[in-house]
Amino acid sequence: MAALGFLGFLALIGVAYAQTPVPAKPGNSDVTKTAAIFYYSDGKREIGRLGKNREMVTIDKVPKHVQEAVIAAENRSFWTDSGFSPKGLSRAVWVNVSGGSTQGGSTITQQLAKNYYLSDEQTMSRKFKELFISLKLEDKLGSKQKILEQYLNTIYFGRNAYGIQAASKAFFGKDVSKLNVSEGALLGAIIQQPGKFDPASDDPDLVKQTTARYQYVLNGMRKTGNISEADHAKYFNTLPKTVSGGVETYGGQRGYMIKRAILELSRDQGISEEQLLNQGLRVTTTFDFNKMVAAKKAIESEVPGNPAKLLKQNIRMGVASVNTTNGEVEAIYGGPDFLKQNFDNVWKGSAQAGSAMKPYVLATALQKGYSLKSTVEGRSGVSLDGSGKVVPNGTPGALKPIRNSHNAPGAIDLVKATKESSNTGYVQLALKVGVSNVVENAEKMGVSPDMVGPYKEQAGLALGINDIRPIEQAAAYSVFANGGTYYQPHVVKKVRAKDSEQDYKKLEWKKTENVFPTTVTRDVNYALQQVVAPGGTAEAAKLPDRQVAGKTGTTEKNVATWFVGYVPKIATSVTLFNEKKKTLSLDGQSEIYGGGITAKVWKAYMAKATQGTAPDQFEGPAWGGNMQQWAQAPKPKKTERPEDDEPQCEDGNGNGNGNGNGHPRPGNPGCEDQTPTTPPTTDLPPCQTPMTNPTCDPNKPPEDNPPDDGWWCQRHKQEEICRNDEEEPGGPGGPGDPPFPQQQSIVRLKD
Repeated sequence: MAALGFLGFLALIGVAYAQTPVPAKPGNSDVTKTAAIFYYSDGKREIGRLGKNREMVTIDKVPKHVQEAVIAAENRSFWTDSGFSPKGLSRAVWVNVSGGSTQGGSTITQQLAKNYYLSDEQTMSRKFKELFISLKLEDKLGSKQKILEQYLNTIYFGRNAYGIQAASKAFFGKDVSKLNVSEGALLGAIIQQPGKFDPASDDPDLVKQTTARYQYVLNGMRKTGNISEADHAKYFNTLPKTVSGGVETYGGQRGYMIKRAILELSRDQGISEEQLLNQGLRVTTTFDFNKMVAAKKAIESEVPGNPAKLLKQNIRMGVASVNTTNGEVEAIYGGPDFLKQNFDNVWKGSAQAGSAMKPYVLATALQKGYSLKSTVEGRSGVSLDGSGKVVPNGTPGALKPIRNSHNAPGAIDLVKATKESSNTGYVQLALKVGVSNVVENAEKMGVSPDMVGPYKEQAGLALGINDIRPIEQAAAYSVFANGGTYYQPHVVKKVRAKDSEQDYKKLEWKKTENVFPTTVTRDVNYALQQVVAPGGTAEAAKLPDRQVAGKTGTTEKNVATWFVGYVPKIATSVTLFNEKKKTLSLDGQSEIYGGGITAKVWKAYMAKATQGTAPDQFEGPAWGGNMQQWAQAPKPKKTERPEDDEPQCEDGNGNGNGNGNGHPRPGNPGCEDQTPTTPPTTDLPPCQTPMTNPTCDPNKPPEDNPPDDGWWCQRHKQEEICRNDEEEPGGPGGPGDPPFPQQQSIVRLKD
């Protein structure tokens, strides 16, 4: 009976063997997953990996001594056995029958069958399936080498490394093909207890265990004749040196780059993060490695203080550099380290724009047919009404006096207004062209509506009372550089499947042509080049070998500072701001201007970014449009020669400036009655000296607002123009401020 029972048992095993096929697909999908890999723009240098850190290799890429090290560690009879261990299987059956847990001295083939083709359930049924699949694997795969190849690509080594190639890079920082005998022996030793066997462990006892297992492998290799006695002696007593635990995937700028790429692929291209990870896609970004290094060095060399320490002081820095010909983002500085500050200053961070908003106003004016030769008010401390006309200070419904850092005696053209960053001139210009039109153009240039939309009726937009993001500034200024086309700024160049050179999907990014005609952009470029020229607000940004155009921006109380500049093919924005809206203070420097630190950072970066490239030139100005005179030139000072003065008013007899009674002849344009008796005070010009003079109004501020010797303000301390204390930040659009054209203040900005 016992014999019949045993024969019946064998018959059942035979039937089970015959009915157990080798699955066509892995039972555990994780064993074939590879990481999604992100590359710099060259498609070769890695930024980082997400998901399973595995890179499949063929067996011919694995040196023979590495193969033999693994075999010596895990299954010394691999080349000759049938794929399973009868001794191990018998032990497993006995332990399970007696109530123990499932065990087994598995061969390499059995490990592959278990890990690759079966689930993780711990039952005797699964153990027999493992046996049967092991016996059939060699026939299915064709050779022992194929079995070993598949095994080496699936096993875990610790350090988040799956497969021999990933392990080689994680432990030794090199390709598996370059491993020597001792390095291969260590990887073979680690397989038994990955995560525990690691020579970099802080636990001396674990290092001792790792060493013992390593020596076991070398002994096996010597026993099977796969290393010589000399090599055995050479390597036996010393573990090979490993690299540090590997680069943190999101450390430094990598987190900003990878996170942005994932967002754009999901939001704009319909490629989800799950697809990226499950399919192990290869993503080539637009980031240029050398330019990324240059941006980081520029910040560290030009901004006083340690970036990590400044972070604790609420000081944020951002750099965004865009290829003006296609919108590819070539470099960023999102913060000192993603692991310390995962809030991205480039795409999420924003700061008050200051005068860096003025080019949007200029482009709108030129688009409307006004010329660069048009004149605007250059005086500081004057008020404007809703039409942009200069009116007496305190006029109901008018803007409060606007302060300039440069004071002109009267009318200035738009080139000079840009070069000197005239606040009065640009507020007047915005009122003339319509603030809502400026907002509309800014949005066409890629500025988010939430950054400018709330200010479409507020003249302070011309002075940058709105916040704006570094990436939007770089992309918008690119429109000027490239002749009028908006390209959506993006960080992904292409996506491939893991085993293909073909595009996984054709990527499409937004593009808007003819935002401005080239005549407009040529004139904007010319005006913004003067900002960097001698006497401009950003001389510090000048490059020695090529033309530069750009604009500074500094807000009231030095809360934020900008320089946004470009050469024909690269536009770069740099910002420095206090996220708590407090005055910037860097190593004791309380006056931080756009023409200072941010311009220097820009220059340090762009000098490297343009190194070795042709110095492309901007096309000259078009001088398009018609000249408008929104401000009159100041009257020349009186001279001793009447012929050099203004044209004289004549009396009825042809005599100059009189009619015999001391009055000019009525009806002559500009020849109002100048009789010094009881003149209307508001019609008289301001006095230019403290001396009493019946022909001028001592209550009006003089043209240089106030004069250098300060006599007028000593007599009129109550006037707003004479107050040194700063106004509350925000100006029009701030909490409680009514929209234009009611009375409102303008933030005093400096460049």
